[in-house]
Amino acid sequence: MMDLHLLPEYRIGETTAAREHIQIVAGAQQRSGRCPDCGQPSHAVHSRTVRRPADLPCLGRQVRLELAVRRLYCRNPACSRRTFAERLPSLIAPRAQRTDRLATAQGWVGIAIGSEAGARML
Repeated sequence: MMDLHLLPEYRIGETTAAREHIQIVAGAQQRSGRCPDCGQPSHAVHSRTVRRPADLPCLGRQVRLELAVRRLYCRNPACSRRTFAERLPSLIAPRAQRTDRLATAQGWVGIAIGSEAGARML
């Protein structure tokens, strides 16, 4: 299972376990985010959204992640970006649909047994 407790920038809101899946609700606990274009910090929240990336299974059960992400305003008048989503770099890449751990595992399976057999196995 993912060691979110080892990542101090995240807080776990709720964890539930069912027969077929484990659900983890978490979010970033940083006070501000940095604009990816100009690097200026921002505290101004535009909106909130939930990301649901795929992750590695745990104990034979599917792991369902629900990551609360804020969308922030960039207050730098010289920056062309008006809003941006806070980044979760130690867990998932921007716009990714799977965690970095799952992407790495899938890559190793593809290298070890080939693309077609790896796709069937995964």
